[in-house]
Amino acid sequence: MDVVYAIGIERCDGRVEELRAEFGSVLADRIVEAEAAEFLWEARVLERYLGQHVASVLDDEEASQELSRVGFVSALDGRWYAGICLVDGEGAAVDLLWKRSFESYGEARLELHRAR
Repeated sequence: MDVVYAIGIERCDGRVEELRAEFGSVLADRIVEAEAAEFLWEARVLERYLGQHVASVLDDEEASQELSRVGFVSALDGRWYAGICLVDGEGAAVDLLWKRSFESYGEARLELHRAR
């Protein structure tokens, strides 16, 4: 049985609006896309542990770092997202493996349950 954790983390929409006010819409959207792992991870409302990450080729940094694969549902900038992040032992997102955008929470949650 899969365990899904509901978490009450603030949404990051305020940060996105601050970026738009400071840099304009186009540049703000590029910043959010470049830092998608951090924004989506901080905006998550559900998460599901999927197991330890095992890399096929490890460099020195990855070899010394234990990473977990965690599926999530996030709400950001008026959209719902489901995806998988690599998360370090401190609970910070290290990498975004994939993400998909949805119009509803239900669609995103269904995708989270399908995540492997």
